[in-house]
Amino acid sequence: MIRATPALAAVMIVGGCATDRLTLLDNEAGSETGAVAVLAPDGREIVVDRANSEAALRGGSARIKPVKQIKPAYATLIGSLPPAARPFAITFDTGQSRIPDTQRAILAQIRTELSTRPGAQIEVVGFTDSEGGEARNDAISRERAQAVAEQLREFGFAVDPDDAIGRGEDEARKTLGDGVRDEAFRKVVVIVR
Repeated sequence: MIRATPALAAVMIVGGCATDRLTLLDNEAGSETGAVAVLAPDGREIVVDRANSEAALRGGSARIKPVKQIKPAYATLIGSLPPAARPFAITFDTGQSRIPDTQRAILAQIRTELSTRPGAQIEVVGFTDSEGGEARNDAISRERAQAVAEQLREFGFAVDPDDAIGRGEDEARKTLGDGVRDEAFRKVVVIVR
């Protein structure tokens, strides 16, 4: 399946559906550009998958060429897009759901990020390593997520109850096998979008 990037989808809206031209812009730093399939009236398909390229439909055929200069309207559009989602990871001690003092600096980073994004969505996901029983790991991953969500609420940020969840040990078991201690999996990931 070929996917269009969010930036591309927005550009297509600005360009309107009545146009005979499609422009694929560069994506945000660190992200792949994506691709779009252009169907010509004669049924041929051409894939546009290079950043800053354009497909023009004329006379029943599609041609791809590089864009020499980005239109000012596109630059304005891209500049008005919200920032990319940003993940933060808070690690926990074995069997604990209390946020360790050593992780308070990460909470401060999250607080700073949220203060620059009014109305941001906050997703809080708890995990465990694969040591211990599955039921206990499910419970502690939820407790960790709730502890972080509560701290963010105390900072004054809205965290929807459905956006603070526990995932248990599944990720750790798939990667490490069963019964393995690993701090990297005893965590809560906070995603700010």
